[in-house]
Amino acid sequence: MAQNDQTWHLDTLLIHGGRDQDRSTSSGTPTISPIYASTTYLHKNVEALDEAFSGTGADGRPAFVYARQTNPNANALETVLAQAEGGVGAVAFSSGMAAVHAALLASGLAQGTKIVISQDLYGPTFSQLKKLFAPNNVQIVISDLCHEGAADFIREEEPDVVYVETISNPLVKVIDLDAISAAAREVGAVTIVDSTFTTPYLVRPLEHGFDMVVHSTTKYVSGHGDSTGGVVISKKNVLLDQLRSHALLLGAMLSPFESHLQIRGLRTLPLRMEKHSSNALQVARFLQEHPAIERVHYPGLPEHPQHELASRLLKPGLYGGLLSFELKEQTREAAMCCMNKLQLCLPATSLGDVFSLVSYPPVSSHRTLSNEERHGMGITDGCIRLSVGIEHVEDIIKDLDQALQKR
Repeated sequence: MAQNDQTWHLDTLLIHGGRDQDRSTSSGTPTISPIYASTTYLHKNVEALDEAFSGTGADGRPAFVYARQTNPNANALETVLAQAEGGVGAVAFSSGMAAVHAALLASGLAQGTKIVISQDLYGPTFSQLKKLFAPNNVQIVISDLCHEGAADFIREEEPDVVYVETISNPLVKVIDLDAISAAAREVGAVTIVDSTFTTPYLVRPLEHGFDMVVHSTTKYVSGHGDSTGGVVISKKNVLLDQLRSHALLLGAMLSPFESHLQIRGLRTLPLRMEKHSSNALQVARFLQEHPAIERVHYPGLPEHPQHELASRLLKPGLYGGLLSFELKEQTREAAMCCMNKLQLCLPATSLGDVFSLVSYPPVSSHRTLSNEERHGMGITDGCIRLSVGIEHVEDIIKDLDQALQKR
């Protein structure tokens, strides 16, 4: 069976994708591909080297010249993620923010253009737009794209680019991918979605009309807190060519070592996402009843404003591993006191690991924003984000309960 056999289910593809299945060598083929640490690659003659610069050899297989362009391990990761998302190709980067930057450049965002973004955008993404693009006369229009009038707003603004997140950070609002992409197509806008929180296991945004999907592979793709990276998957070859061009010029390639770890992470992604989602729903229900909690944000709860949308959009019964909650005592001191008392849940700025991780948005994901900007997004001083891990759920709940007890 070929590696890219389209009859494979996603679970199988993620396990077997990225493996070198060429068994023609008499020395045997390893089940796990080796790490190619070389910076340069030799070819049988100069003519073959010249052809390799195109990225494809005479046999039609990927060809490599220099590590800044790509490497076999990154290429394998790109291939399996492109197949997983249903794109024409993918380009891997050294971080999620590098992937975001390249996607924005590939979309044509330049002097005199307009981008509409969700007001709940990840803090560093918003800062990148404000600091790198706005000074070059790029008009940035911010709106709550989770409300019912979001599509009409896009039609009225007629932007060149629309950038959203499938699930927002930290309030886990859900975007109507179909409505947003349809409106963007009507006005000729390029659409980008950051789908880090959902992964292709929960939803495939290209099937909902989006042009590019961004992932911080540091998070759920890697899943073990031991590698950093990003990827952009494209629905169109013209955008894919732009992504590759920008990757080469930016020099933000993903190393062979990081690529190897992330392919390893993909093999257990379905199992982890099932467990993350199951645990998160139980934790959300517990927090919802806790006397110290004012409000819980999780799309798996019927009270969540986009619960019906999430149920239609995401894999049935699964709502991801991320949630946030607000303390009744809406102060920075109360939030930090709660986090300092945690013993199992780890205070960290990342998410999507096997560990349960907690973070305080004002000092982490939204650190660069002012109090007014954060409050305008609905992020209160008592808001804590929780990335629910795959530990036994009773242990997670017990740890949260003791941390929430009165001081």
